[in-house]
Amino acid sequence: MFNDHLQTKTVQRQALYEQVWAQPMTKVAKEYGISNVALAKICKKLNVPCPWRGYWRRRETGKSVKPLPLPPNSDPTRQVAAIHRTIRPDALVQMSEDALQRINTEQTAERKIEVPDRLTSPHHLLKVHLEEWRSAKVDDYGAIWSGDIRQLNIRVSPKSLARALRIMDTLFKALEARGHQVGIQEGYQRSLGVRIDGEPIEFGLEERFQRIAHPDQNNPRLESWMRKRYQYIPTSSLVLKIVAWGIDGLQKSWSDGKTAKLETCLNDFIVGLLKVAEAVKARRLKQEQEEQLRREAERRRQEEAQKRQEELARRQALEHEATNWAKAQQLRAYLAAVKDRLHAKHGEIELGSHADQWLTWAHQHADRLDPLINE
Repeated sequence: MFNDHLQTKTVQRQALYEQVWAQPMTKVAKEYGISNVALAKICKKLNVPCPWRGYWRRRETGKSVKPLPLPPNSDPTRQVAAIHRTIRPDALVQMSEDALQRINTEQTAERKIEVPDRLTSPHHLLKVHLEEWRSAKVDDYGAIWSGDIRQLNIRVSPKSLARALRIMDTLFKALEARGHQVGIQEGYQRSLGVRIDGEPIEFGLEERFQRIAHPDQNNPRLESWMRKRYQYIPTSSLVLKIVAWGIDGLQKSWSDGKTAKLETCLNDFIVGLLKVAEAVKARRLKQEQEEQLRREAERRRQEEAQKRQEELARRQALEHEATNWAKAQQLRAYLAAVKDRLHAKHGEIELGSHADQWLTWAHQHADRLDPLINE
């Protein structure tokens, strides 16, 4: 179990070996709360061999595959590893069976994506700008900025353009071959993205630039405001990135390494897109559920407020009727007293006289007030 405070766990070399050959690395990494890359580094440190690409697919299809043996290791410092959880439990995404199947398929040898040495029949998103990009202007960093290349989330120097276009062209076609729509998406700003199961995921490719001191930084012949502090040198090192704000615990960038180029990582990048799409979908569904609960709570609040208003109105009406009834009763008692007074003083009240007309009008007013008469 993980220590609740430190979020760490120790694992023996033999136990780790058994785990990575019992189930895919993605599941083992998820259980430890770390990324696949971090798990692979731990295995390398302990000299634990990992399943090769296509291993699990071959096992699923019933083909005979044997795990690589655990080599002997007498180094006492490489027998146990302390694994520090880097992924919050609430950041872990429950992958659907369909997504898991796609991920497993993507890791098979049959699905291996190869980037050609030349760009032929370029994707329509690239084709319309090729000539402009090849004679494009660059910004202060040395990256091409003209021809809508930034809208395609491509930020590279002219020297790396050809390679970048071959990688992106291959990636666009591979995604579309898998049934995913690639294009310029509407949003905060129009930019490149792919729709996976209806979920829009933004991605792009950029080159790393090295910042060095500019030769004019301390040039006494120039005014201070004219001196440039830095200049940027393209490194030819490319990085593929997934842009997904608020999605934690998932790998979202792949780059050139010391021994492997970015071209060999396109399958892994698509796996990353699939995982991010699942996380985006889970977040969207959670937000929709929360919004539905909020609306339901608001509806109940409004209904309760309306009921309170209706109850208040009923009470006020009742009290108003009781008040009017009391007034009517009081008026009739008063009118009876007035009639008796007039009769005692003047005798029988003549029909149609001023006193008779006034008493008639007064009784009518009492009747109008009386809710029992006007119900």
